[in-house]
Amino acid sequence: MKVKEILNREIYINEQIARSSLKFRSCKVGTEDVYNYKKVLQAEGIDFTDGPIICLGTRNGREIDLFRNIFFGNPIVNFFIRLLETKRYGFSSLFGLIEGFSRSDVNSLSAKSAIGLEINPEAQRSDTLIGSFDEMPKEWENKFKIIYSNSFDQSQDPVKTASEWKRIASKEKNGCILIIGYTTTPPTQSDPVGDLSMADFQNLFGGEVLYFSNTHGYYKSIVIKIN
Repeated sequence: MKVKEILNREIYINEQIARSSLKFRSCKVGTEDVYNYKKVLQAEGIDFTDGPIICLGTRNGREIDLFRNIFFGNPIVNFFIRLLETKRYGFSSLFGLIEGFSRSDVNSLSAKSAIGLEINPEAQRSDTLIGSFDEMPKEWENKFKIIYSNSFDQSQDPVKTASEWKRIASKEKNGCILIIGYTTTPPTQSDPVGDLSMADFQNLFGGEVLYFSNTHGYYKSIVIKIN
């Protein structure tokens, strides 16, 4: 892991907002990815219905809709979500309205809530809090059963970010499932953390690796059970 040092917090935040705006309509995770993560947990016998899900760095929020529907929703609705998905500059839907029914409320969490956090003020949704994933609300401590993100490489300080993600991870029952999509590209001004490896995440988060995929070239994903 290599880190490009950005000491000025204001510069960092403005850079992240600008980057998010540039890629705001893009969603890196698709229905097949989320179905695969669900299958991994089912194969491990992990009950994912007893705690909320959070997506960190969620831009337009489509990944929140996918996790909510695929993990907690109606199979018939999910059939049409999968059928209507298209891929062009990321994943999207030909009929996005079908994915948006019954969105969660970020201010009222239940065991089957799926919410997000996004630094870009454009992300105004009932299930999304505007903020930074390395400075989250105190009341989120020990809250989330599943944490998903493909934005870890956008961290200003990976050690601080990992500590904050572990803080909001559920310590109850079987702990928390951390799902991270990441790239192995070098760090840049907008992606200050680069050259990431599976070992880096094991060192930062500990826990047990349940799944690792490197089938998409420089883009990889890892599922870790942390206690």
